Amino acid sequence: MNSSLLQFFLVLFLTIFTDIVYSQTLNIVVKDEQGKKISPVIITTSELSDSLNVKEYFDFGDSETKVKLLRNYGELLIRASSYSYYPDSKRISKPNKDSTYSVKLLLKQKPPIELNDIIVRVKKKPYKINKDTVSYAVSAYSDVSDRKIQDIIKKLPGIRVNEQSGEIKYKGKSIETVTLDGDNLFGFNYSLGTKNINVDMVEQIEAIDNYAENPLLKDIEQGGKVSLNLKLKKGQIDMSGNLDYGSGWFEGGEPSYNINSNILGITKSYKSFATLAYNNIGINRSPFDYFGFNYSLEQQKEKDYFADKIIPETLFSNLLDDNRANINNQFFGNYNAVFRLNHKLSVKTNLYYLQDRINTNQIFENQYQIYNQEFITSDNTFITKKPQQYRVDLELKYNTSKTSLLEYNLRVRQENIETPNQIIQNQNNEFSSFLKTEDFYLKQDLLWTKKLSDHKAFQVSLFHSFNDLPQRFTITPSLFNQNAENDVQESQFKKTFLEGKATYLGSGKRDKYSFILGVNLNNSPFESRLFNSEEIISKNNFDYSQKNIFNTGVYNFNRDDWQISPSYSVRYLNQNLNQKVENQEQNQDNFIFEPVLKIKYVLNSVSFLTTNLEYNQKSNAEQYFFLNQVLINNRTTIENLPSLELQKIQRYSLLYFNNDLYNQFQLNANVGYQKSTGNFFTNSSITENATQIVYFFLPQDNSNWNINLQVSKYLPFIESTVKLTSSYSISNFKNIVNNSQLRNNQSQFLSNALFWKTAFDTPVNLENTFTWQYANSQSQNQQAFINNTWQNKFKIIVKYSKKWFLILSSDYYLPDTSKKNENFLFIDATLRHRPKSKKWEASLVMKNLNNEKNFEQVQTSDISTTIFRSNLLPSYFLLNLTWNF
Repeated sequence: MNSSLLQFFLVLFLTIFTDIVYSQTLNIVVKDEQGKKISPVIITTSELSDSLNVKEYFDFGDSETKVKLLRNYGELLIRASSYSYYPDSKRISKPNKDSTYSVKLLLKQKPPIELNDIIVRVKKKPYKINKDTVSYAVSAYSDVSDRKIQDIIKKLPGIRVNEQSGEIKYKGKSIETVTLDGDNLFGFNYSLGTKNINVDMVEQIEAIDNYAENPLLKDIEQGGKVSLNLKLKKGQIDMSGNLDYGSGWFEGGEPSYNINSNILGITKSYKSFATLAYNNIGINRSPFDYFGFNYSLEQQKEKDYFADKIIPETLFSNLLDDNRANINNQFFGNYNAVFRLNHKLSVKTNLYYLQDRINTNQIFENQYQIYNQEFITSDNTFITKKPQQYRVDLELKYNTSKTSLLEYNLRVRQENIETPNQIIQNQNNEFSSFLKTEDFYLKQDLLWTKKLSDHKAFQVSLFHSFNDLPQRFTITPSLFNQNAENDVQESQFKKTFLEGKATYLGSGKRDKYSFILGVNLNNSPFESRLFNSEEIISKNNFDYSQKNIFNTGVYNFNRDDWQISPSYSVRYLNQNLNQKVENQEQNQDNFIFEPVLKIKYVLNSVSFLTTNLEYNQKSNAEQYFFLNQVLINNRTTIENLPSLELQKIQRYSLLYFNNDLYNQFQLNANVGYQKSTGNFFTNSSITENATQIVYFFLPQDNSNWNINLQVSKYLPFIESTVKLTSSYSISNFKNIVNNSQLRNNQSQFLSNALFWKTAFDTPVNLENTFTWQYANSQSQNQQAFINNTWQNKFKIIVKYSKKWFLILSSDYYLPDTSKKNENFLFIDATLRHRPKSKKWEASLVMKNLNNEKNFEQVQTSDISTTIFRSNLLPSYFLLNLTWNF
């Protein structure tokens, strides 16, 4: 049976193989009556005995072609056809096997047919795809409420913007920068451009995959970097910009201002963008957040070079948008320019100046339940924060040859913050405090790149940074001695970082790889002193140093739809901690191996899957190395039990990304898990008047789960876009409270937001976002602290004509669903007039029309429920004039 089956397949294979080997070849030429070649043309071949059964079909863009038939024909019919021509055919009777035949076909043109005029209106696609670049037309995504280009970027499919930090993600990855017609003016501080560049200046926003800023490394370095590019409108040359002047009054009669000017300069050898702004209506034009102290992307990347701020600045946390709660008085100026001095040398400069005055009245009421203890604490705080920052960035690029590039970057920053506070503690104890923080930061790096061949490159880099951060905190009256007038806490952290490394990069036909060998040194001395006129309460003085010798490598395998990227880091770490006051010294050496595996699978042209598996070990932050207490506010002192043990971290993540622009469907889903073994835990002693916190190290675990989902779809039958955004996190952690045993705690947070926006071809369109949040914090064998909150934002956009627009919006907040009477409603209105020339426009802005003066929100932890109240910007109106030039 098996032998017969084998013989059958063998005969079948030989028949097919023989048929293919001995089939015919055709040289075909198709022309019209004038002897001109015709294209495109369709060729069919079939058996003459069964001409309706087409055996082979060819579609050519050229009228002269060579065809290798896939089978052997006994009687061959060849037929050619083309649009607006009559077909022609030739027959070959009994063609020889494995022979070549020349065939000429003549097509006669059909007479023209007269038709009535037909008008076809096709809606232009809002995007274009060209290899690794998706170009979004700004006009297709904008409406009358959009002023700055960030308003458009937030709407683009596949792109997400963090409202607090300004960070932009594309395909689930943080972008490297936002370029301006290909020039990187802003670096990682790209929110400078997105917050200030007017929508009218930009024609397209390009999302670029596999971005490479260094041209010598294109197609050599590891791919995967993403960026955005703003393509300016034609005619935006020499000098263009806008001047906005807005003024009005707050509800109490005080003047309100929003003044902003942007200038864009472009020549063949020069490109610049400058902004100058002043406002007192809660807008932050800068990339620096002094209201909520959210790190920008640049600060996140450089935080390892910063000294620790032991006495924290007051954070103004608020569920509301900053432009409702940020009672500011901000002046901000910035200048960015690229000069191409010649074909080898370019210079980039970035200048910053910021001055602000932020006022707020905050009330914190903590309802503690710690085992059998129940008590309430309150702080009514009147805060004035006065930040000031000067900063200069310089970048030099010099092409020493066609295959080598030398780059030098310098940054100098001076930041000063003064924060006077008035505090009423537990409704009867009054304090006044003053915190002064000075922050000097210097960073410079030198990078030399040599392109060895089309597939190999070599880099050498040197890096140096220095951060000096002295702080002085004064509180009156004294917390420690009734005979003293006040207490003074002085703190000074310094950090010096040096690094040198060499990098070898290479690429093959499909694979890419890189290897790094380097060394770095970190020195972080710290001094503090807590004293009053009667005594020195505590002192700290330590010197911490760290030495790293490291080797890292990554190899990127590309196989069809698979991309597999294993990488490793091997390093020798030496740590030394010298406690000078106690005359104690700790020293520790570690040999560390850290593997990483990244896998990407491309499902189709619009979707992919990625997974990351990572294990690393890191030393603890220097803020945990001082032994004796430091006073950080009117209630709290902190101290540590230092340890040089390493923290071991495992991270796992899975991402599914789908960005189907043609069907206007987006789906982004990811899940992540992190487990850290070896952590600094808190031992807190909490009373009605004071909190003492001791940080101590234990080789115990903390863990965290994160699940995120975003689905967006345009529904043509209701002409609307619907988007669901959901996130869920579970954190497991440990602590000690009021002499308890080590407690296991769990915190859960769930957030769901449903967005709906219409695109009716009518004068009226609607937009609505409903958000529900759930928080649950619980310690083992203890009662859970639970809170539900929801908010609804509704907007009506009315387009009376091409020149007049009206925007009405309402924001409704319910901080605690169990207290439905305690809710907040905000109503805003904007009327805009824009002439056809677009050279100027006018608008009337009215915010907080029902004059909500305070806002309340509820937060939970494993030991308490915190009710937070803060004052808000009062009702105001603003008449704004804009001139575009």
